[in-house]
Amino acid sequence: MSECTECNGTGERIVECHTHDVLYKEPCYCIMWEERLKEELAIRIANVLAEKLSKERLSLCLASIIVENNHDEEESIRALEYSVANGNAEYLLNWSIM
Repeated sequence: MSECTECNGTGERIVECHTHDVLYKEPCYCIMWEERLKEELAIRIANVLAEKLSKERLSLCLASIIVENNHDEEESIRALEYSVANGNAEYLLNWSIM
């Protein structure tokens, strides 16, 4: 998250309700807007990649990212090899975002 003057990057801002004389937290709209813009960009990138690249090429790119991000520890490599042997695509996909 970026630094926001409303929430200082926490994602929540404190709001004062004068009617009930209380303070409460609510999501920061600046951070929510930033996240929405990132999601929209990701969707546009995915559309371009889906149009221009083959399924095999996308799979190879994702696999390279997974291996590069998780090749440091032997335990991680064993977990990846086990997932490949069992065909656990969901588990492998989760590795790409770690």
